[in-house]
Amino acid sequence: MKNLIIIGAGGCGREVLQWAKDVNAYHKQNAGTERWNIKGFLDDDFNALDGKLCDVPVLARIDAYEVNGEDEFVCCIGNSEIRENVTNQLKSRGAVFVSVIHPTAVIADSATIGESVIIYPFALISDNAVIGDGCIVNMYSSIAHDSTLGKFCTISAHCDVTGMCDLGDYVFMGTTSNMVPGSKIGNSAYICAGSTVMSRLRDGTKVMGCPARKIDL
Repeated sequence: MKNLIIIGAGGCGREVLQWAKDVNAYHKQNAGTERWNIKGFLDDDFNALDGKLCDVPVLARIDAYEVNGEDEFVCCIGNSEIRENVTNQLKSRGAVFVSVIHPTAVIADSATIGESVIIYPFALISDNAVIGDGCIVNMYSSIAHDSTLGKFCTISAHCDVTGMCDLGDYVFMGTTSNMVPGSKIGNSAYICAGSTVMSRLRDGTKVMGCPARKIDL
């Protein structure tokens, strides 16, 4: 059994701790053993868990941890580009990254899931959808048929990426935002909560509203 190391002890990391526990329970019920020994967090703030109910520790700062062959990693840093940078730094030191996919998520057989992806409870990844490396798909969100997420996108809770949509890298979708079928979003676009994307967004665009319109960064 491998150790699971969760990078980031903030809200996302603590949520993923619970999802990893749920994966362990499911795996034990169906295979007789747990999937991981959940070892703890890496975080540059040793006080990140102060005042929180949490039964695993902060092990070390990210750059101080000694990677070994018994460890597997998942990165739970919210900022997409920082998440990628930290992932790449640890991979250069030999770290192996895994996905944490909650047992209640629905994943089509034809879907393609990248490396170090986090999929929350009750998410849907539909027919021929593609989820890039390092993406986070939060609870009750759906990625419909033939849609593609680039690397290190963050899809917040209750979002709806409808059919044949194309998202670039590092896209952020705020909670309850959605896209009409066939929409395309450029790299590093930011979709504010509750917004509806109707067509195309250029790289780096921040939008809000229904229909979504560009706002100043």
